Amino acid sequence: MNLLTKLSVSALALSVVACAGEETLPPAPEAVVEAEPAAEPAVAEAEASEVMSDDVLAFEIGEINALALTDGQFTMPVDQSPFGAQPLEDVVEALDEAGLESDTLSLSLHPMLLDGTILFDTGTGGPPAGGLMTSLSDAGVEPADITDIFISHSHFDHVGGLITSEGEPAFPNATVRMSVEEWDFMQTNEEQAAIVAAVSPMVETFEAGTADILPGITSLDTHGHTPGHSGFRITSGEETLLYVGDSMHHFVLSVGHPGWTIAFDMNEPVARESREALLAELAETGETIFAYHFPFPGIGHIETSDDGFVFVED
Repeated sequence: MNLLTKLSVSALALSVVACAGEETLPPAPEAVVEAEPAAEPAVAEAEASEVMSDDVLAFEIGEINALALTDGQFTMPVDQSPFGAQPLEDVVEALDEAGLESDTLSLSLHPMLLDGTILFDTGTGGPPAGGLMTSLSDAGVEPADITDIFISHSHFDHVGGLITSEGEPAFPNATVRMSVEEWDFMQTNEEQAAIVAAVSPMVETFEAGTADILPGITSLDTHGHTPGHSGFRITSGEETLLYVGDSMHHFVLSVGHPGWTIAFDMNEPVARESREALLAELAETGETIFAYHFPFPGIGHIETSDDGFVFVED
């Protein structure tokens, strides 16, 4: 069932330009290990219930009430995008063939919330995005309501929202959950020192691939992008949804050209292998995905096409 057709969802309202002379995405770190294939899931269908604002979309995963929450959007010149390692003419051609603007490239940022208490990633916490708190307010959720935060990885656009501008925990009652490898890596990153200092007492780690970290939430080992990057599978009854984090960045380029280099992949060969394997599995199973950087709300599934894979909105 087409989720966006059912809801007539409006386009992402927050658009923060990060062009030459303005904010740009930060340089990527380095290093890493190898990925393992994800476990075979049951096919799921995420069904919508309502649109709460242009920045909040409510949907269901079985009996779980879920929200897609806008944090913002990066827009940048194509030659300064994460796909800049490819010949510019190839990237422009791929965007043109998809009917997209080919001078600039946009990546959305939208965390996911389950049952008003379990948050997946936290956005940037400030410019060049930082709209998560407004989206939570639109949804009637207070920061103190959040009990658990699952972190896919520690790049700033996923963990910046963990602290306030004063350096205090933004979600004071939450347990912050990430893989052992990612927490170890994050503690060595000087750019994340303020976040590490603020949330250290709140962090609980898990081994990659751990089932039922909380009931119905299983981690997938999808490292390569960072040393401990994780996906998360949410299961309710016979339905599942896979939160893919940064296994994929762009709904056309990452999916249609999974072998292309992503500037922020710390271990590019491993990240590419992980991405290709995950896309092949998802195309076979039809499992619903929630893609953090795809156009809001990033809910859909992967299908095969003549040239490889394509993302289809649900």
